[in-house]
Amino acid sequence: MTPYHFDKIIRACHAHFTETNGDMKKHTLITTSLLLVLGLVTGCSSESDGGKAEAGRAAKGGSEASKPKGPVYVGPALPGLAKQQAWSLPPAKAIDLGDVLLFVKVGQGDYARGGYENDPLDGTVGTLFSAYSSDKPEAVTLEFRDVKTGAVRKSLDLKAGAVAATTWHNGVPAVAVTTTRTQESDGLSAQKSSITVTVYGADGARLGTIERDGDGKGVSIHEGHLIEQDGDATLTLTPIDGGAPRKVTCTGMLAHCSFDPRNNEIDGAQAHAPLITGAYAFHVENASTYETDPEQLVMSELASGRKVWSTADVAPPQGVELDKAHKRTSGAVRVLDVRDGRILTAWGAGAFSPDTFVTATYDLASGKQVGGSTTYRYADFPGDTINTEGSSVFSPDHKLAAAHTKGGTALWDLGTGKELWKQGKGEIPLTPRRFSTNGVLYGDTDKEGGSGTSALAVDARTKKVLAKDLPSDGIPLFSRSTGYGYLTTDDGFFVFPAERQDG
Repeated sequence: MTPYHFDKIIRACHAHFTETNGDMKKHTLITTSLLLVLGLVTGCSSESDGGKAEAGRAAKGGSEASKPKGPVYVGPALPGLAKQQAWSLPPAKAIDLGDVLLFVKVGQGDYARGGYENDPLDGTVGTLFSAYSSDKPEAVTLEFRDVKTGAVRKSLDLKAGAVAATTWHNGVPAVAVTTTRTQESDGLSAQKSSITVTVYGADGARLGTIERDGDGKGVSIHEGHLIEQDGDATLTLTPIDGGAPRKVTCTGMLAHCSFDPRNNEIDGAQAHAPLITGAYAFHVENASTYETDPEQLVMSELASGRKVWSTADVAPPQGVELDKAHKRTSGAVRVLDVRDGRILTAWGAGAFSPDTFVTATYDLASGKQVGGSTTYRYADFPGDTINTEGSSVFSPDHKLAAAHTKGGTALWDLGTGKELWKQGKGEIPLTPRRFSTNGVLYGDTDKEGGSGTSALAVDARTKKVLAKDLPSDGIPLFSRSTGYGYLTTDDGFFVFPAERQDG
């Protein structure tokens, strides 16, 4: 047992006995000493009581004593965030679970820093930890820390092959812990592998567990479902907490449909949409690599399979080119989001305009277009290996979108479709990355001479530059529910409150 674990157990047990023995507090020191003599064999559970004590303090607002004592941020001010950090840790990365950040402690107490394949395109963490060997799980500690105070609400000691961000039903943030088990051949039977996936919520409670034969390749977890490829054109969606599997099948000559965990979309040739969004799932009609008719996106009830909406049943927005038969000349179509009874779409403008998309919103119940439409010639980001044309960066309240166009950033209102501003000639193109919760848009620009990129922050409504020449890793992520921002550098992991707004 290392001094670190020794001290951790002492502190956890002390907190437990102090909280649970009331009028016997004066005997805590004697009790703790006795436990030390006995070797601390049964003093604490694997779900740390120290975490429970920290959770109690966090519920009261978090005392200064409960805040982690980490490094001090010495970098440039970050627009939209307070100048002084709320708390910090040594270098780490985290999974955003709402008002909780999930950390993974490994080895000698270092924090996992992610950096694996298939990370989300929005800059958040995908896989936070992966064991050196997939079939040899390693001992890790999951720390569920309060975003505002850094206090540990709960900790779990377990063995994991991988720890990754996921979502539970209706998009609730969660964490998936995967282990792989291999049964060696006895000389006659073949070697067999199986995986077990357990999903935990922000409170550290187990939401569900599912097992599958195989090594787990091609398997994803999303919206509380295990997603498996079943042939070229079919996906099987199995609820992790029980229930009948649902098959999503794409149609069309030479049809091919797959799930991409980097953006959680179904990919069917030129058609893309969220595979699962709340109570709905999408599939593609005419998802063909041999185009005879334009691809169509179909949304159906996840539970029953009943169709509730389709691009085939609505009129394309103005600006989309139609042929003599009133069919779209471009098969490209995307659903960007489903929210509050409305569907945000992006349509290819025409057969000879592969980079140009027309974005429009539709009412789910009536099928009618809501507000105007916006047309942009989108730019490809060379670092992506996935088609992101027609996509945009959305503000947390989903009122604004920033498009990555050939001329730089354009910003538009999602409700009305009205453009608020766009970059013009003579300006250095800005690639939008993310919004803060209080109206700051962060992005990056190319440095002169092609020597890399630097980060920039502007007021989303006015385009006023708030900060420039920030380091390339200087774009913070933002907690969706609290507005707090957090940043990982080589010096540490830093969390900041949102900047207070005047008035």
